[in-house]
Amino acid sequence: MALPPDELRQLVRRDLTVAGSGALIAVGSLAILVAAKLGFLATVNAARVAVVATLLVGAGCVGWWVAGPRQYLSDRVIVLTPLFLVAGPGLIGVNDLGGGSAVAILSGALGFTAAAALGLAWSSRRR
Repeated sequence: MALPPDELRQLVRRDLTVAGSGALIAVGSLAILVAAKLGFLATVNAARVAVVATLLVGAGCVGWWVAGPRQYLSDRVIVLTPLFLVAGPGLIGVNDLGGGSAVAILSGALGFTAAAALGLAWSSRRR
């Protein structure tokens, strides 16, 4: 059952708001890490901010994606894009906090998840 046009328009607006907000937080996390590398901020504090931002954006994006209408899950992959944008600063933050092998594990898991999301988006496109 399809949503009425007004509800579908609201859903798309909210999805774009979530994606845009997550992307801005990802850019902000990266900027904080760059400022730390340049010596303007403490590296440990910048890494903490980046890791927390990654966790919040990840939970928010996945939660919003899952909470939406089931019939549109494969069409709403844009909501997950900030997760992949903020993952880089998050991994750098975990590394700066002394994550070591955890960074390699998380990086592999992220790559696999990104490939699965891309496959989902590719398979749901209309021909």
